[in-house]
Amino acid sequence: MSTLRNISFTLELGQTILVGPNKKPAEITKIEFHEKSGEITLNTTEGPRKALTFALCEDYEATRYENVADKYR
Repeated sequence: MSTLRNISFTLELGQTILVGPNKKPAEITKIEFHEKSGEITLNTTEGPRKALTFALCEDYEATRYENVADKYR
């Protein structure tokens, strides 16, 4: 394991992330920055989360269906 010198990532409204101990999919509905504390809070369909207390998923919608076209059937 190596030490990171910096990290950057992008979060978007509507993006699916995995939350909780069972890695349940949730969609980001709002991103808030609190100036006084410097915290970033994500509101999701599964409740509010502090930034970096979730897992990123590859592409949940694409991996949920064997054939991507099945999403629309």
